[in-house]
Amino acid sequence: MHRRVRNGIFFVFVTIFVIGAPIIVLYTAGYRLNISTWRVQRTGVIAISTLPRGASVTMNNALIADKTPYVAQRLTPGDYDVLLQKSGYRSWNQHVSVGSGSTTYITALLFSDTKPELLLEENALSVVGDKSGRFVYLLVANGDTHEVWRYDTVTRLQRLVNDSVGNTTSSIALNADESALIIQQDSQRAPTSEIGISADTGTPLSATELANATNALPEYSFFDNGSNVEMRLAGTDTLVTLLPPSTYTVAFRNSSIAILKDTRNRAYLVDFKTDTVTQVDLPTPLLSESSTESLVAASDGNEIDVYDPQTGERTFVARQSDPILALAWHSSDRALLFATGSKIVAIERDKYETRETTTLVDNASIVNMWPDTTGKSLTFFGTVNGITGIWKVALTQ
Repeated sequence: MHRRVRNGIFFVFVTIFVIGAPIIVLYTAGYRLNISTWRVQRTGVIAISTLPRGASVTMNNALIADKTPYVAQRLTPGDYDVLLQKSGYRSWNQHVSVGSGSTTYITALLFSDTKPELLLEENALSVVGDKSGRFVYLLVANGDTHEVWRYDTVTRLQRLVNDSVGNTTSSIALNADESALIIQQDSQRAPTSEIGISADTGTPLSATELANATNALPEYSFFDNGSNVEMRLAGTDTLVTLLPPSTYTVAFRNSSIAILKDTRNRAYLVDFKTDTVTQVDLPTPLLSESSTESLVAASDGNEIDVYDPQTGERTFVARQSDPILALAWHSSDRALLFATGSKIVAIERDKYETRETTTLVDNASIVNMWPDTTGKSLTFFGTVNGITGIWKVALTQ
């Protein structure tokens, strides 16, 4: 072979090695040429998991995995359409961004694709459910009298709690610890009054028992001195704070905090550990506590926010044109459930390009809802296909 040819071949191989070796090294290290920007960038990762597991993963219209959890590696930085599908469940679809050298985590909550099931056909004047989502109390008109019934959504049995609450009863509600039913009675000749009965036995409460049952903040006492409302430690003269003149009610409480609201719907956070009171910018009509985190979901009837009492941080979640009637956390704390007059919707806390929303019940007339503590189902009172009563919709299979 001629010397020039040999030198040429050698030069070609050296050139390929000099150019190719760094490319191979960069490729092995996870770098790619981003054609949209014509820049060499480190690839990213999308780690995908679902509740429940076993969903297929489609990315930019291409099936890349049959089951979750799954980690999509060596992705060119940019935007990806991620579709998660599982038989018997509603699909999950989001536009997700991947950064250079970073990992994007997706934990998608999938909801069962099922229709509501009628548990009990019943018209009611008023209805309330407990925090567990198991028991539903109904105020029912029976001729000239009103009765209170309790329905067990697990055993599907109903029991008469009280048949003598009077025929002027307008509404029922559970007190804070759910030991008593507070019953409002209206009369054309007298102002609205309250009576109480035991939620378990239906036994009427005395005036003292009713006062205790409706006092959601027994640790403190309130006294209007004409200029301010003095908030003191109960049974002592220790002043906690001075509040503006108003009437205060407890909108929410747990073992560590309470949220007071006044007649102008201003909110005040009470910290039991420090006995301090702070005014907070928080809507009070609808409040719900997460089960695993110290977070409170709040709504004024249109906007939904998540509030962290520890940091004071308030995160906007959604805004609805239709008034929100009920608000609750899903047991996983990964989503919020809310009801309007015609539908029940789940909306995830995590936000990608948008927040994933799933309509669980539609084309209905909703009065109230109560998710169970297991996250498996949701009970609601309303009308579906012309039938009024207690309905149940499965959230998982």
